[in-house]
Amino acid sequence: MYLKQLFRHWTYQVFAPGTLLRRKYEAFKSLLAHDAVALELIADLEEMFYGKRLADRQRAVWMTNRLSAAVATMAGQLVEMNPTRYMDLPEYFRKIDFYVRMALELEQPEVGPPYILSLEEAGALPRLAGGKASNLGRAKSLEGIPVPPGFVVTANAFNYFIDFNGLGEEIEKRLRQMVVGDRDLLARLTAEMQELILAAEVPEEIARGIRFGVSEIIDGDDLIAVRSSALAEDGEISFAGQYASELNVQPNDVLEAYKRVLAGKYCPRAVAYRISNGLTDSETAMAVLVIPMVDADTAGVLYSRDPDCRGGEAMGVYGVHGLGHGLVDGSTSPDKAVLTRHETPRLDTSCTPDAGGLPSEASLVRLGRLAMRLEEAFGRPQDIEWAEDVTGELYILQTRPLQEEREEAQAGHAPLPVSTRPIAEGLERASTGAGCGTVYFASTGERIAQIPEGAVVVTPSLKPSLLTFIGRMNGVISATGSRASHFASVARESGVPVVVGDIKARLEPGQLVTVDGTGGAVYDGCVEAIMTRAREGRQVSERVIAQYAKVAPLTVRLNLTDPQDEDFTPMGCKSLHDVVRFCHEKSVNEMFAVMDKKGRGMHSAKRLETSLPLVMYVLDLGGGFFANAGEGKTVSPQDIKCGPMWALWYGLSDERVQWPSRLTAMDWEEFDKVSGGIFSFDSKLLASYGLISTDYLHLMVRFGYHFSVVDAICGPEQGANYINFRFKGGGAGFDQRLLRLEFIRRVLDRYGFETATRGDMIDAKCARLPENDIRRLLMRLGYLMAVTRLMDMRLDSEEQVDAEVERFIGDAESRDG
Repeated sequence: MYLKQLFRHWTYQVFAPGTLLRRKYEAFKSLLAHDAVALELIADLEEMFYGKRLADRQRAVWMTNRLSAAVATMAGQLVEMNPTRYMDLPEYFRKIDFYVRMALELEQPEVGPPYILSLEEAGALPRLAGGKASNLGRAKSLEGIPVPPGFVVTANAFNYFIDFNGLGEEIEKRLRQMVVGDRDLLARLTAEMQELILAAEVPEEIARGIRFGVSEIIDGDDLIAVRSSALAEDGEISFAGQYASELNVQPNDVLEAYKRVLAGKYCPRAVAYRISNGLTDSETAMAVLVIPMVDADTAGVLYSRDPDCRGGEAMGVYGVHGLGHGLVDGSTSPDKAVLTRHETPRLDTSCTPDAGGLPSEASLVRLGRLAMRLEEAFGRPQDIEWAEDVTGELYILQTRPLQEEREEAQAGHAPLPVSTRPIAEGLERASTGAGCGTVYFASTGERIAQIPEGAVVVTPSLKPSLLTFIGRMNGVISATGSRASHFASVARESGVPVVVGDIKARLEPGQLVTVDGTGGAVYDGCVEAIMTRAREGRQVSERVIAQYAKVAPLTVRLNLTDPQDEDFTPMGCKSLHDVVRFCHEKSVNEMFAVMDKKGRGMHSAKRLETSLPLVMYVLDLGGGFFANAGEGKTVSPQDIKCGPMWALWYGLSDERVQWPSRLTAMDWEEFDKVSGGIFSFDSKLLASYGLISTDYLHLMVRFGYHFSVVDAICGPEQGANYINFRFKGGGAGFDQRLLRLEFIRRVLDRYGFETATRGDMIDAKCARLPENDIRRLLMRLGYLMAVTRLMDMRLDSEEQVDAEVERFIGDAESRDG
């Protein structure tokens, strides 16, 4: 395939350079469109990977697949632009993509038997029976622990139920939309999944096993309890109260009760709880425990470690008359008894003022002995559900690890002082968190290099050049930019808060401020309440972060930050984000060098008729001219529809610029090489050239002994907008040319361009600015090109450069653009 692509490229290069230009431009536009998509996906994935936004793992897989597809297209389009230079890029992308898919691969659910287990078997098979049933099965195997008979419908049975009814794709479709913070969406999606399950059919292999199991554990029409026992339930994560249980079920209704318990897996609270604890849908497949109903006289729970009324260590028994579900769902206030934690516990009467809803003291003491036995067997304090029937028989119905409260969970956020008022609020939040520091204005490359430690940086845009110094920043306030920028991505990973909004006028250099990236505000001074809130943050389970620990470095982490670095190569790409950065940077460079001095591919270009002494030919790549421009060989500036060309021409043709009436601006250096002046002044070999479309401009302007190149996109998609500018040469001596270059550099720095000089050449660029800002900068750039045309001839000192810079800025700003 690549050989064919190379051959086609070389053929066009030789025989159809105009077609090659258009193909290159179309590939470039496609690459930029997918760049915007990729950066938005990266920003969304970062929020998930770093725990800022809780969503189902299927959503992460789906979004990562979309990111891979966008990046694959970008790599392919860059190869299309220049197959000889980037032929190996797709191979490096495929290698990264392979490891991404491996890191995100979800475990395939088991759908084969066994579908039914006895309670005794369940104790040794937690991956089939789920936490609740497995714990109860282990308890039943202990001598002297009274557990009723029962059986388990396994997690494999649930997986088979889903597969048998063809529900997998429908459930997955909804899971990948699942975001915990959106309550209405969560409620709608979970209701749809529950409806799918309730309308489905229990496969006969499972139904037959359930009916047989019921007949084995009850007599006649005795009632049964059908209880959830999801994988991961009642383990390190309790899932207490998250899933539904069906009590007092008639034997003939057991299959419908089974389906209701399965559907309970997808109730909103259970799904939100699962996601918040970093568990996937398959990791919580629903097994179901079936046991006889206990005709309870009293019931409740026992904590084998619970503080007594004096704060000492004890056991707490909580109980109510009848069934205990009113206690655990919080609808009934229980009575409480306190037992000592001895081998033979005793009732602490001073901490048990009212035992009306509890069994006898002898039963309580026996419960205490059972609890200590279970704690010893399971190796940690237990949360035990118990019941005593009307005959005085005690039963253990559930045992699980006791979830002891974390100290940090008890601390509340410090409230903001009443007098605290923001300097600015409602700002766009590009990176969350908070930081406090002194304001430092970094509007130029020189200023960026001098960012002090601990500064709050105020900048016109989120330039990639800021990345080098991110370790020095406590916060960033940018006039323009978004969460989809490369800088914002690294800031989120580094924990640096970033807000976007033009509030420069409200700040002073050296002013102490707090940047609240979570609230989108900036405050005067160091606001400790906001800093404390940021340090504590939202309590996110370590599992949420851990589940993406392998995939985050391969997808969203940005390693390629400096285009001048020797590792800025396809081989240097270590993540999908790196490939995005590489493709964007190199594609812009390709367009910047799209035209050579001979203007190859411009044979169908039209000459621009203008009062300026310029010989210029313009080729429309699509939408660059108005429809009524005509079929002739010439066009006027009024025929040009291209937005960036209009903006540049507005500055270039500024009426205050004095143009010589007799001297045509063309490539005099090239003309000097031509023997005997046999070429006319309007020869295409000596002229200036422009490629234009609706929002794209590539212009090579030849002014005597120097030339300028402008390459720009100016459109509504902020992430795609940029200006690249190059200026080289001159007719004066080398020192004078360097003075003009210094003048240009200072002006461009003032306007926020990143600049670099080599010899008598300067390169400048800016990117990802709003359309109006790019248009304004192109106007200024056009005016700069016109003003500096012969400036090297009259510059002879640094002081003169200083004066010219101030004069230019004043003149440029005085004209309303």
